[in-house]
Amino acid sequence: MSSWRDSLTSIPGTVAQLINESASSLLHASSSLGSTVGPLGSTGSGSEGGSEESAPQGEYRALPIPASLVREQWRLIFTSDASIQDLHAAIAHCRDLVLLSEELSDERRWLVRHLVDLRYSLQELEEAQEQQSLSSDIVVMNAIRAVVGHHFVPHYPHHGKRNRLQAAARRNYCDHCTAIIWSVVQASYVCSDCGFLVHQKCIDSVMRVCAHVQVSERQHPISEICPEIGLAAQGYKCAECGTLLNLKNTWIEPRLCDYSGLYYCPRCNWNDSNFIPARIIHNWDFSPRRISRAALQEIRLFLNKPLIRLEEDNPKLFVFVEKLCAVKKLRQNLVHMRHYLAACRIASELKLVDQQLGCRRHLAQSNEFYSLKDLTQVESGALTDFLQGVFKSFDEHIRSCKMCLAQAYICEICSNIKVIFPFDDGCIKCDQCNSIFHRVCLTRKNMICPKCIRIQERRLQLDRIRSTEEEEVSTDDEVALAE
Repeated sequence: MSSWRDSLTSIPGTVAQLINESASSLLHASSSLGSTVGPLGSTGSGSEGGSEESAPQGEYRALPIPASLVREQWRLIFTSDASIQDLHAAIAHCRDLVLLSEELSDERRWLVRHLVDLRYSLQELEEAQEQQSLSSDIVVMNAIRAVVGHHFVPHYPHHGKRNRLQAAARRNYCDHCTAIIWSVVQASYVCSDCGFLVHQKCIDSVMRVCAHVQVSERQHPISEICPEIGLAAQGYKCAECGTLLNLKNTWIEPRLCDYSGLYYCPRCNWNDSNFIPARIIHNWDFSPRRISRAALQEIRLFLNKPLIRLEEDNPKLFVFVEKLCAVKKLRQNLVHMRHYLAACRIASELKLVDQQLGCRRHLAQSNEFYSLKDLTQVESGALTDFLQGVFKSFDEHIRSCKMCLAQAYICEICSNIKVIFPFDDGCIKCDQCNSIFHRVCLTRKNMICPKCIRIQERRLQLDRIRSTEEEEVSTDDEVALAE
């Protein structure tokens, strides 16, 4: 009976080994015939009646292994069960290929990405073995797995949640195979960088490059509104997994991503709805549009990053959107207040700026950069209320602190003894000498700063004195030469 059970349990491993051997043989055969290389080394043979065009390898899709590196992939690509010796050999070989590849080429780009993944996997494996050697009672597994830029960690949906029934009722789906993850009986992993959720059995088959890698390379959201290129330019294939989107065998619905303008299969595009950054910047349009899973993860990573120069990209928005004008004025006042608080010892001890702004310090550093979260809160009015609360707390400290009051100004035009600040209503700041005046008083002087006039007169007087001294020296020299 035990031998019969052993034979049954060995069937899946035998089948998996047979599939891997057949896939590798097909891969070498297709590479020798010049067939198209799919994502992560999978091949796509030509269809009957002509070869299919390969999908565009733009920056908006998961880049496959370049065709020139197909013969080297058996020395570069390993599963999560690789040993330390295999990883050391792969890192050395990958480093040599990076030095031999051309600059700014697809080969070097893929090799650098893969080299980072290999080194990360080696580091995690070495740390796991060190912990296992220190404690013989605790069995340490290779918890973190690096695949295509993802850093997968075990996912525990019920951990730390009070209502476990609601957590168990919530369905989680695998981002690779789109099947339900039954957390009670199935192990799952999630990427700690982009939130990519996957079955344990699907980790080694993941093809989508981590959205965190795409964000770090692109550095800014796509600024064009739905830059569609068409199915023909994509070779009638999914932009991510390369699935054929035609009517030859079976009909697979091509779904357009409004963020990247590319077409995806239903496995890579779940018709998720979200706002589009380009439509907000150009049209102030927050209506949700259908996007792919990769685009959704990328927008979520861009959400809190202050990267958008709204006044530079679309200055007319500040003319037509009154909420933006109010936010801009509040941010200008906070920038002035930050200079007082930075020089105040009491405010530094109380950590007033950190308490009020937290991780959104960019709101008081300048009024140029906005994040996607800031723009959505401008539309809802939440950002205006937040900035008004911060302004109120800063204003109370500055007017009650003796160190901050010592840096206040007095309008020298009207000679009023009441102190004024650059963030007060009805006050204006000179751009040349940074002096503060009442707006009404400076308007009476035709917007001419009296301090700037004094500085200019002083410079002219110094120039006259220098010129007279030079003339006297020159005359003395002439007299000495004449004698």
